[in-house]
Amino acid sequence: HSKDLGRVVDSEIGGDFEKLIVNVMQAVQEEYDPDFHTDEKMAEDVEELHDHGIGRWGTNEKGLFKILCASPPEYLKRLNMAYAEKYGYTLSKALEKELKGDTEEAALFTLGMKIQPYETMAGLIKKACKGFGTNELLLTACLIRFQSVLKEVETAHVEMYSKTIADRVKEETRGDYEKVLLEVVKAG
Repeated sequence: HSKDLGRVVDSEIGGDFEKLIVNVMQAVQEEYDPDFHTDEKMAEDVEELHDHGIGRWGTNEKGLFKILCASPPEYLKRLNMAYAEKYGYTLSKALEKELKGDTEEAALFTLGMKIQPYETMAGLIKKACKGFGTNELLLTACLIRFQSVLKEVETAHVEMYSKTIADRVKEETRGDYEKVLLEVVKAG
């Protein structure tokens, strides 16, 4: 392809959503290092996250997204707990208070994939089937993309919704499409 992805993103989206997408594209997730990801660093990051959002007038989305995207899952889980202990609500709640629309949804998904990946994947499968009509592209993409961890996603899905992924597929699809998706689920 001859077009630079950064330029395409810049021309197609804007605002806070663009800041998050650019951060996801540019931020290299740090490797977890207990010598670097210390309790002291966590205390600093809790304050920094708060200062970027709830603790100030206006939101520094770029600062929020930088910490969210660069932090390794092991550290972000602990950071989420420390934030909740200090401020009485989780990072998810903080993001919900500070962001709106596609930016909020994308930031929550990014956080979820780091701190509760299987539950987040199960939620996305449910979302594909929510409401009137199934989002077949999203459902298919989820089942194929999450194939390597579908057993873990299945466990989360049953715990969260008291229903297997196969049961959801049977409720939402018909014909050859249903058969193919059930084979994908079975192969997982």
